[in-house]
Amino acid sequence: MSIARLARHLGLSEGTISRALNNYPDIAEKTRERVQKAARDLGYRPSSSARRLARGVIETIGFVLPTCRTQHSDPFLAEILNGLASELARHDWDLLVSAVPEGQDEIEVIDRLVSSGKVGGFVIARTYRQDARVDYLRQSGVPFVVQGRTDDPSDYSWLDIDNEQAFVDAVTYLRGLGHRKIACLGGDPKMNFAWQRRCGYLRAMAQQGGHIGVGYLIDGITDAVSAKNATAHLLSISKSDRPTALLCVTDAVAIGAMQALNGAGLTVGRDMSVMGFDGLPIGLAVQPALTTLHQDSYEIGREAGRMVLELCTSSATSPSPSPRQTLWQAKLTPRASVNPPGTSPAQQNQGG
Repeated sequence: MSIARLARHLGLSEGTISRALNNYPDIAEKTRERVQKAARDLGYRPSSSARRLARGVIETIGFVLPTCRTQHSDPFLAEILNGLASELARHDWDLLVSAVPEGQDEIEVIDRLVSSGKVGGFVIARTYRQDARVDYLRQSGVPFVVQGRTDDPSDYSWLDIDNEQAFVDAVTYLRGLGHRKIACLGGDPKMNFAWQRRCGYLRAMAQQGGHIGVGYLIDGITDAVSAKNATAHLLSISKSDRPTALLCVTDAVAIGAMQALNGAGLTVGRDMSVMGFDGLPIGLAVQPALTTLHQDSYEIGREAGRMVLELCTSSATSPSPSPRQTLWQAKLTPRASVNPPGTSPAQQNQGG
């Protein structure tokens, strides 16, 4: 079914059909309803390219995969992409995911997509404290939304989790269970989410009288392999000063730490409690189940989609749409990997 056939069927001009389908105000309401009903009944679906030309909007959002190789398989990032794609599809928009070729950086890829006119907006994830991608897009005039923030997030749209408060809450929970010696496996301090979580850990430990022994804070832990090595280092500390709880920057890092503890013949939740961050489904599959700070990564992706669509559609009528800035709270989700010092997961379950 085409506009020409629809016009012949209704005895109207193709221009009238097109304007009625696109809700132009100069078309009478009765005519618009008649055309749209016929289009539904006859299975007419407008050409996406024609619709985009008519509206003057490129209905595609760009997402450039972060350059760090380990993040290409980041389950948190995959969930965000899933939510983002789902939300865009509900509005008949497309998601263009582009990888960074060897020898290039993300800015070159973003610039190529902007110059080619293939995308109408961008979503950026896993932000650095000072992020060249955000600086470029600030100057480009292309609508964009950031999942996360930079050190200066005042003039662009972003959606983030209150990472610092989440780690304050985590330390508070562990201290309430009786843990005083709490270690932290942190991420890359250049990444803003990792820096914020690090700051939350240090602030809460200082305020609540926690003990940070030598070697308790280990930065640069980005995956399960580096987590296993870092945990082995913690286990080399003399038993009298060894931490009783381990706070990890992500669930993936926490699971690597749990593997190291199991490999050393220790019981997670008794010899050392372990807490992660993300709330990934795999946390329920490990034994014992992982205590985590939950953030709904799929819903984060959907909300980022709603935000970027709002910016893209409003930018057609407003040269400088006001930025939207949204801060969500992580939800502490207790499970068997965290218990009072010296209490096994089985004893805790019996007690609860």
